[in-house]
Amino acid sequence: MYSGSFALKLLSMIQASNEYLNSGGTVSVVCIKTILWKIVDWVVSVTSSISSWRNYFVAPLTEELVFRACMIPLLLCGGFSTYTAIFLCPIFFSLAHLNHLLEVYAQQNFSLVKACLVVGLQLGYTVIFGAYASFLLVRTGHLTAPLVAHIFCNFMGLPVIFSRRSGIVIVAFALGMLSFLWMLFPLTAPQLYNTTTEKCSCWHGYCNWS
Repeated sequence: MYSGSFALKLLSMIQASNEYLNSGGTVSVVCIKTILWKIVDWVVSVTSSISSWRNYFVAPLTEELVFRACMIPLLLCGGFSTYTAIFLCPIFFSLAHLNHLLEVYAQQNFSLVKACLVVGLQLGYTVIFGAYASFLLVRTGHLTAPLVAHIFCNFMGLPVIFSRRSGIVIVAFALGMLSFLWMLFPLTAPQLYNTTTEKCSCWHGYCNWS
C-alpha cells in the first residue's frame, strides 16, 4: 500500500540530490556526516516527543489490546463467524476515533463541513485498516502482526496514491497493491505461526482457515 509513498520520497531525495550537485555541491565526508547528524537529530526529536510516544507506541498497543486481543475473541466465542468478527470489530475501532472531530474542527477554522469531510476520510481509512488488523490477528493467531502494522501505518500516515510530479507514483502504488493482495494469504498462513491447527479453542479463528 505504501509503495507510492516510498516512490514519492525516493523522487524527492533524487531531486534534492540533483539540486545540491547542480549548485556546485560535492559528495564528501562532511556532507555524509551532515546527513547522518540530521538523521540522529530526527531520531532524538521523535523519541523525546510525548506525542510521538502516544502515536507510535501507546495508542497502537492499547488499541490493539482492546479492539483486537479482547474484542475479537469475545465475538468469535459469542457465535459470530470469522468474517463477521473481522468486519464488525473495525466499526467500533473507527468510532473510537471520533474524538478527533473537535481537533480537526478547530484546525479547519471552525468549519463543520470541512471537519466532517476530513474526519469522514479518516474514519473510512480506519475501518479499512481495522479490518486488515483484525484479519492479521485471526489469521496468524498472534497480536504481534497487527501491532507492528499499526505502528507502521501511524508512522507513514495515509498512503500516497498519485502525485502531479510524476506518474511513477501511481504505477508504484498499483504494483504495490497487486503484490500485497497476491502475497496476503501465503504470508499469513496459520501453519507458519502456529504449531497446531486442530483442537482449537473458540477464539482461535485461524483454525477455520486451516
